[in-house]
Amino acid sequence: MRIEQAVNVRSIALSIAVAVFAVTWGASLAQVAPAGAPLRTLKKEPAADQLVCGQKVLVEDQTCPAGQILEVTGSCLNEKELPGTPRRGRQFNCIPRKK
Repeated sequence: MRIEQAVNVRSIALSIAVAVFAVTWGASLAQVAPAGAPLRTLKKEPAADQLVCGQKVLVEDQTCPAGQILEVTGSCLNEKELPGTPRRGRQFNCIPRKK
């Protein structure tokens, strides 16, 4: 009987661990917009640690000419170097404003 109880306890503990991992992993993925999703528009440029590698946001700070908006892409300098992935700092581009 004790072996069955130990197996049940392990099974429950494993289920809880999997659920916690899934919620944590899902929350981290939710911070990065999927391809094709509308970009967030901010009033000021986010701090360096607020954007993950490759994450893009739009910044409405009057830096760009009329009809354009600033697109900021997160730095990849602190990431592990992967084949085919360039290591680059934060990027800034003025892009046409979508209507």
